[in-house]
Amino acid sequence: MKTSLPLTLAAVLASVGCSADDQAPLCTVSPATGLFTRDPVVVPLGTAASLRMDVATLMLACDNGSPAQAPDTATAEVLDPENHRVPAEVSLGDMGGEATVSFTPTSVGRHHVLLSFAPVGGVRQLGVHVAGAWRGSPTPVTLPLPRCGQLDRTARGLWLCDGVAVRGAEDRPLRLGTATTPADVSVSGNVVWVVGDGRVRRYVDTGTELELTDSLLTDALGTRPLQARLASENELVVLDSERLHRFVLTDAGVLTAPPSTPWWGTATPGRFGRDQSTGLLVRASARRVLVLSMLRGAQDSQACPFEPSVEGSLLPVTDEPCAPLRGRPVGLEDGALWTLLGSAQPLFPERTLYRWTLEGGRLEQDGALGLELSLGVTEAFLHLGPTVPTLYSTTGEARLSQPRRLSGRPVLGLELLPTHFPLSEGSRDTSPRFHWSGDSRPLGGFTTVYEQARP
Repeated sequence: MKTSLPLTLAAVLASVGCSADDQAPLCTVSPATGLFTRDPVVVPLGTAASLRMDVATLMLACDNGSPAQAPDTATAEVLDPENHRVPAEVSLGDMGGEATVSFTPTSVGRHHVLLSFAPVGGVRQLGVHVAGAWRGSPTPVTLPLPRCGQLDRTARGLWLCDGVAVRGAEDRPLRLGTATTPADVSVSGNVVWVVGDGRVRRYVDTGTELELTDSLLTDALGTRPLQARLASENELVVLDSERLHRFVLTDAGVLTAPPSTPWWGTATPGRFGRDQSTGLLVRASARRVLVLSMLRGAQDSQACPFEPSVEGSLLPVTDEPCAPLRGRPVGLEDGALWTLLGSAQPLFPERTLYRWTLEGGRLEQDGALGLELSLGVTEAFLHLGPTVPTLYSTTGEARLSQPRRLSGRPVLGLELLPTHFPLSEGSRDTSPRFHWSGDSRPLGGFTTVYEQARP
């Protein structure tokens, strides 16, 4: 009497042409890889896509010399984001272990590819992300500064790059600090806030010069690393690794600093991002600020509300608990947050990118995008300021893209970025306003900047 095989293994043996009763002792099973295709899963809109896909079942080899059966036909079905069928063609390789699916997408968004093999081989499913064209400026601006980490620009056109101000390629740069560490800069319209050298300074860009309106000496911002900042014309909120600071310009034009507030309890906060950040800031209303953080060891985030006291310090809103948010922070915009849930490890391939926007002073989900194992998300330096996640295909050509909210639809799509900057660490950055890269050498370095399209 023979011992019965597990049902799943017996089904595999039968599907590839070996008898579970007669051939099992002579056959060995090797698992298929987690990546179903060697081709990019991010394709441009309107361009013919061609994907080579492996047979879906586990591959089995019979040691008695008889070949395992392979499929001799394959059929494919491609559905667009609205579940409409897209015309597709499929061809099967000579060895029967691979099929090529070809189609031309006509809409942006995640397409579902369903590939069936016969008489054996099973079914293979794959998500393909169709990305729209870059909508921003087609012509870049080149700054005569080594590649910027922190980059912004005033409404009157003054560039701020790692604590250095420059109006154009022919102008002499102005360094806004004296220390070897670059000053931290925040921009609101034509107002420029500078934190560094034990001071907080407020400037106004007049269009021809950067005019200092006031300066405040402070030891509150010491050696603790800055995590985030929020700037308006008359207020600067700064979050460091332990405390929440607020600087206010009075009606008399004088900078004041109410006492700072601890924003975290006695436990150790979780870390996220390439720079191992512990907190971020979102402006929820004229009075309310949300502090975003993670509990240590947790997969999800939380948003805790703070509002000014009578003395002007930002204090926790005691009658409103912190709101949970799925995933860890991977991007930040004005009034919006990006989080990523899940891991890229082969055993945990299910991942989702979420976008959260403000509604009634709280962050509510405003779109989601499912990510396959072969779609990567770069880790950004979140402490430098607003950033948009950059996505890329881990198979074939990288094809850098960024997520976009699709108009009138509760899902996210992708937009191609205008460059093929390499994916090496620190080689390119994307914010809600710009996409840039360059050469970081102190002498002869430069920064190439593309401006994003306005929402």
